[in-house]
Amino acid sequence: MYLNPVLLPQQTNREDLLRTICLFDDDTGEAIDVSGRVLAAPGDFTAAAWVVTSGAIVTASATQLTIKDYPIGAEMQAVACTVGIGLAIAAGAPVTIADAATGKNTMTGYVTSYAPATGAMVTQVGSAFEFEIRGRHHHEGYGGGYGPSSGIGTDACEAPLISAQLGSGLILIDLGRIEIRIPAATMAKLRHRTYDIAMAAYDGYDSRQLFIGKLPVFGGGTRLMPLQTPNPSNPYGLP
Repeated sequence: MYLNPVLLPQQTNREDLLRTICLFDDDTGEAIDVSGRVLAAPGDFTAAAWVVTSGAIVTASATQLTIKDYPIGAEMQAVACTVGIGLAIAAGAPVTIADAATGKNTMTGYVTSYAPATGAMVTQVGSAFEFEIRGRHHHEGYGGGYGPSSGIGTDACEAPLISAQLGSGLILIDLGRIEIRIPAATMAKLRHRTYDIAMAAYDGYDSRQLFIGKLPVFGGGTRLMPLQTPNPSNPYGLP
């Protein structure tokens, strides 16, 4: 996808940016599960008895936790629970949290932090995502900081004009499907020009660029919705 940047359909700056991103395995063609959780039955699952496994370490937690079913925002990005104290759990270690009753409802991710003195542990379950829209002021590579030698997080990039993350402009709506929804009020910051776009994923251990591309934007010819209620005596706003 780096050799062939995506080109999103043109749109105005007076409407929502609404696109669905689908992630598939190149070899099998199957959708990629980036949620990091397994549910035994449809719907959210809540329990207060868990078995927590990190490598050879197995401990328990009585914290009430909820495993979200789709749609998923930022609810699983920082799952906090209390486990055993004095354990050799390091930040960045893989961890699985399974319900103690059946073991069929699980969350898998990487430890963000663990306090040995209290047993407080925070885990990122599944992947985090960053979507950015940037201005194009360069002609090297693909411009705007998304050329061959730069990308999200590098010092060579200007600041993004618009960014979105899970729970704030991005949402997991199904297996391997991410919805981008930037409201018209935010899109109104853009002008009549072509912008660079990019999206990356981070699962707590590995970072992956999902795509780079371009978004043509036209200046809209209307006010932002919702419009004011017309005056009954002058419904067309005539002077």
